[in-house]
Amino acid sequence: MKKTAKVAVASLIAAGALAATAGPALAQTARPAPAKIAPCAASALKFEAGTVSRPINHVLIKATNTSKKTCDFSAETYPLLRLHKDQQAVTPVVEDSQPQAVVTIAPGETAYAGLTLSAADSSEKGFKTSRIEVAVNRDTALKSVTVKGGPVFIQPGAAKVTYWQDNPADALLW
Repeated sequence: MKKTAKVAVASLIAAGALAATAGPALAQTARPAPAKIAPCAASALKFEAGTVSRPINHVLIKATNTSKKTCDFSAETYPLLRLHKDQQAVTPVVEDSQPQAVVTIAPGETAYAGLTLSAADSSEKGFKTSRIEVAVNRDTALKSVTVKGGPVFIQPGAAKVTYWQDNPADALLW
C-alpha cells in the first residue's frame, strides 16, 4: 500500500511539472494579439475648460472620448492652445508634466490638462478672455471652448499647459 501511494505521488509530481512547463507555452499561443489603439482624434473628443479654486490662476481642460472606441494620447501629446486671435505659436508645455505612460481613454472617459494663466511674481501685462481654442495635433482644426467660470486673466509669457494626464489632480500640479 505504501508503494502504491509513493507511485501515485510521483505521478502527480511528474504531471504537475509537465503542466508547469507546458502551460505557459500553451497559454501564450492561445492568446490573441492585443488590438492597436488609435490616437485620439479631435472629432471623437468633446473639449471643456473651467476655472478651479485651487491652485489659483489655473484652468482645467478636459477631453472626453465621445466615440465608441478606446483611444490614446501618446506620452508626448499635449493640447495645442491659442489663447487669443493674434497668438502666433501654441502655448508652451510644462516639460516636467510629461506622463510616464500613454494616456488611454475608453468611451466616455476623460483626459485632463492644466493651463497656468499667470505668474504670481510677474508684472507682465495680460488680457481677459472667456474663450480658448484647442487642437489635439498640428493637423487638426482648433475648436473654440468657452471657459466656465471665466473670463480669466492671462499673461501670455507666463501661460503654460501640461501634457494630457489621466486624472485632474496630476494636470493641476504645475
